Amino acid sequence: MFNQKMDSSSPLIYKINDVTYQKYNFYKKPYNREVFVIKDYGEDRGITDKSIALFEAVKDHFDRFKIAKIVREINKDNLLLDSDLILIDKKGNELHLSGCSCGYAGTGSHGTVEILNKAGFQIDRRFVFCSKGFTLFHPNEEKELYGERL
Repeated sequence: MFNQKMDSSSPLIYKINDVTYQKYNFYKKPYNREVFVIKDYGEDRGITDKSIALFEAVKDHFDRFKIAKIVREINKDNLLLDSDLILIDKKGNELHLSGCSCGYAGTGSHGTVEILNKAGFQIDRRFVFCSKGFTLFHPNEEKELYGERL
């Protein structure tokens, strides 16, 4: 999906509001241009409060988020792995939050609900608590693609 440009260097590390994150620049073929990806980094990875703080700190760098997803995968050792909550904006830029999850009623799922609702996805917590993984369109995007929700 990503092709790193030859002149692109390794990710840059930033610290903002006591949250450390990485920023990558990639050339994305579907958009035919360079986009950026922000991921939490170091000791801040996997901590729900830090993921929420990162979302708050960098959300203004993004256009309206149009897609949110969590993909759960089984690795070669048959272990279930959670992926990050990935938010994709209208321009193809991505925010990866490793402290957010789904499939249970714990802290990570509560963080996912909080971030999705702050991003305008209008999600009920039961959806996140019961999902093994999901791909959601923002309601505005969904309306453009499929019409009104029932």
